[in-house]
Order: sequence, then structure tokens, then C-alpha cells
Amino acid sequence: MFPSDGALTLRLASNQPDIGTIELGERPIRVGRHPDNDICITDGVASRHHCVIEPADGGTYILKDLGSRNGTKVNGRQVEVVLLSDGDIVSIGKFAMHVEFDKPMFETHSAPAPAFEREPEPASESAVFLDDEPVEGLGSFAGVHNTVQSPNAMRRASGKDRGKRVKPGKEWIAELSSIAEGLPDTTPMDTKIVLLDADGKPSNALESSADGAVATRLLLIIAARSRATDIHVEPKDDNIQVRMRVDGQMISVTDLPTQVGDLFVGLIRTACLMAQAGRDAIQDGHFAVKWSDRRVDFRASITPTVRGQKLVVRVLDARIAPQRLSEMGMPPYMEEAVRKLCQQDTGFILAAGPTGSGKTTTLYNAMREIDRERRNVVTIEDPVEYHIEGVTQIPVGRDTRFAELLRSILRQDPDVILVGEIRDEETARTAMQASMTGHVVFSTIHAKDSIGAVFRLLDLGVEPYLVANAMNLVIAQRLVRSLCDSCKRAVAVTPGQATRCGKYMEGKHQTFVPTGCGRCLRTGFVGRRAIFEMLLFDDELRDCVLHNPTIQKMKKVIEQGVFRTLQQSGWVLAGQGLTSLDEVDKVAGWA
Repeated sequence: MFPSDGALTLRLASNQPDIGTIELGERPIRVGRHPDNDICITDGVASRHHCVIEPADGGTYILKDLGSRNGTKVNGRQVEVVLLSDGDIVSIGKFAMHVEFDKPMFETHSAPAPAFEREPEPASESAVFLDDEPVEGLGSFAGVHNTVQSPNAMRRASGKDRGKRVKPGKEWIAELSSIAEGLPDTTPMDTKIVLLDADGKPSNALESSADGAVATRLLLIIAARSRATDIHVEPKDDNIQVRMRVDGQMISVTDLPTQVGDLFVGLIRTACLMAQAGRDAIQDGHFAVKWSDRRVDFRASITPTVRGQKLVVRVLDARIAPQRLSEMGMPPYMEEAVRKLCQQDTGFILAAGPTGSGKTTTLYNAMREIDRERRNVVTIEDPVEYHIEGVTQIPVGRDTRFAELLRSILRQDPDVILVGEIRDEETARTAMQASMTGHVVFSTIHAKDSIGAVFRLLDLGVEPYLVANAMNLVIAQRLVRSLCDSCKRAVAVTPGQATRCGKYMEGKHQTFVPTGCGRCLRTGFVGRRAIFEMLLFDDELRDCVLHNPTIQKMKKVIEQGVFRTLQQSGWVLAGQGLTSLDEVDKVAGWA
């Protein structure tokens, strides 16, 4: 069809004014209603993730339908996989794109005739046609023949025929089922789900075939399979939008009919035993779900908005988080330092990072290294999210503060204390004094990195001598998304990246970037892993903190030992093909 020597440029000319003309390079282009697509179209016929156009061998491009409800048409014929030709028309409902190839200047082969001049070619057996209806909404492209080129290089698509008829008004069930089935099969679709209300009493509400129960069941399965941490149900003008936070990112799941969305919210309210209240009331509650192999707790929050009540459900699934220090992915020297301090009688470990960076998970796993039968371990948390066997866990109430509870539990003969967060000078000073009087103390603080955590304590008003003498370890951390093994794509390391990352890429000449598939909800990532930065206090660093510390002074002392920044830890993971350099730069910042 096209010669293979020399690069070809594919240009898509759209009939949607706000899209215009798009030039394709080596990166796949995704098309659909979802705002995360490269081409976001507004036609209601389109699916959230409708089709993808990706480069193939010899500078050509292949269009693949992504299991859309109403199919993708090329020159009026519905296809699953097709090799695009110059002049083809790709149509989704009334939306259409005109395919134009630009040949390189040094190309010497004769060019094929434009689509409106050449004779239609017979379709090969490898093409997949599902119907032969005329193209709709072609606008200025209407003069093109309804033909599809099907070279031998095109592979036959597998799977069920597209465009199956669904009972009117139940399209959301087919969409949610399709999303769930495309995710890794960690939770069977037919698994028994028992709903436990706020009092722990079981209910058979999810066994019903009513719309509210079906929607709840499917959304819980999608949340479990995708490792979602939050479910957002937000009213819009004419429907209810459902999104989930997966690996720290908001992912649009579906748009439910308003009636179905209200039934879902009502079922959650009932499970939380929330009192009947007006639509402008703020309500919080909790419930649980018992799967065949585990129990998962949920926290629900309802807040009024201009369009109605928004529901956010926090998923507290312990299976998502690491359960041992060895599962955290720390470099060996960091893990050994944490283990050693956990066995001591006194010491202070401070975890630094923004909200949602995994600080509490790190400290929980450090506590699991402690012999909780021989030592009295007490935590102060706001709120208590996961229960640890053998640990006394105290929630911070509305009328109490961390500092008050900390002073109280110091009279309870503790050996190990976890303070959920250092928010003020009093809490910081009391925690540090406790670490110097025969206790092991864990706590967290909001700071950019490990050096920033030290200056944060000083800014709170803690005396330099107290910081220098009480502190043992500061661990800064972030969570980067892990590339999906099913669809990640190798790319060459640029000279700039090689210079910037240096030895941390371990001489690798290629790294990997996300692509997106059904197993990763089209994000290109599955799960997250932590990157760490550890500041180990020694005598030289203590002297620096005691005498007018600055960032540059501290860096000079730190660089004399073993120290790896957050960015450098991320570059190591990128060199191993576990994450992308762009993800590291986004999460840890540019160094």
C-alpha cells in the first residue's frame, strides 16, 4: 500500500470544529467521549473509550475498535481492525475524520491515487466488517467512496461482534459489566457480596435485581478489581457522574441515569444508617462489605451541591497496601536502618510527604517489626483507618488534640508511640521529649523532602537542640504509578535524559512509557510503588542543625555518606522499566 522506506505522517482532519486537524506521530491516538482521550468527541453514540489509531510497521497506521457499543466505521463499513489508507473516512455517529498521509520529501516511489480517484480494492479475509451502512455526517468529506483497504498485514480481530443490542435504559449495565470484565479477575463477577450496615448486621440488599442493587454491586466489583481508593458519585444536569480514584488519579467510570444514581446513593445511606435529612444536610457514615475472602470497610460522606447531593465513598481495603516492611520496596540499606531502630528502646522516626504519599502505611509496617506481645504499642490517629492486632489505637475526637492525647498516654506506660501527625509546636516538642525519655516514637509531617522536614520542625518553634538530639531517621516518600506490563511501550532514552539521570539509569538505552489497555482502565498504569529519601542523623548532621543550619550546609554533610534523593530513587525505577520518567518528574519534581 505504502512503501516502507521513509517516514509517513498521518493527518486527521475532523468535522468537529473544536478539534480541527491533528498530526499523528509515533504515539497512539485514542478517540472517545472520555476527557482523557487524545480526541474527545461529543457525539452521544460514541463510547467512553471508542477506538485507537496507532502506528504499525512500515510507517503505516492501524485503527482498532475498543469494543464500543455502536462500532467504528471506515468508509461506511463497521470494522474492528483495519489498516488506514490515504483518503479514508473514519466515522463515529455523526463525527467523522478524513485520513491524509504526507509522504517524506525523499520518497521516490509513486504515490497511490487519492481515494476518490482510485477503484475500490477487494476486501481481504483479514478485514472485519460488521455492516455496510452509509457513512453519516461526513460534511465536506461526502465525496469519498465507501471502501476499506485491507492489506494482508492486517490481523483478524478476535472477540464478540460489536454493536449488540441492549435493552433501552439499561445501557449503563452493559457498560459497567464491560469495564469490570476488562479488569484483572481479582474478584469474580458472580462472587457473593454481603453488605454489613453501620451496626455490623448483614443484609441481602445486594442480592436484588433492582437497579440500585445492580449498580452498587457492579461499582463495588470495579472498585475492588481496579484497586480504587475512593468512589465519587456527583449529580450533573441530566445524569449522575461516577468517578473513581485509582492509583491517585481520578478516572471517569460511567454516567448513570439520575434515577439509578439516586437509588445507589439511597442504598449507601441506608447501609450507613444515616438519619433522614434535608438535601442540604452534611452527613457521614460507614458500612462494610464481606467478600468471599476478606472484609472491606467503607466510609461515606454526603455533601450538598448546587445540583444535588454528592457522595464520596472511601474504600479501606487493606489488600491494596503492603503488609510488611519487606514489601515496601525500600533499598536494602534503608530497610535495615528502619529495622534496627524498631528494635531499640528509644528513637524517633519521622515520615515526611504530602497527603496520600503512603507515610502512615510505612509507619504501620515499621510497627509490625516490633514484638507487640512484649512491648506496649499505642497509636493516636485521625482517624483510625486500619486495625493492627496487638496495638492500642486511639482516635482523635472533636474535643481532643494530638498533644492532649499524647500527654495522656505517656501516663499509660507505653514503649512505642505513633503520633498520626505533627501539626503544632506542642505536639512536636512532646513527641521529641518522649523519644529522649525511653520511648520509640513514630510520626508524620507535611514537608517536601527530608531536609524540608527538619526546617518544618524548626519553623514550628522547636528548639534546634531538641531536633538535633531527638531525631534519628527522617524518611521522605512519594508514590509513583507502576507501568502496566500488558501495554507499556519501550522508547529510546534521549541524550538529555541520559545526562540528567546519569548512573541511576544504570546505562540503559531505553525506558518505557504508558500506552493504555482494558486491564489498566486505559491509563497505562497498574498500582503504585513508593520512592524514598532517607536522612540518617549522625554527629556531623547534629552539629549542623545546632549551628545555624541552611539547606546547602546540610547537603554538604549529607552527600558525604549514602544519600539518594526522591528523584534519583524514581530514576532507578524508570531504568528498571517499572515506571516512566514523566511520572517521576510529575510526582517528585524536576531535579
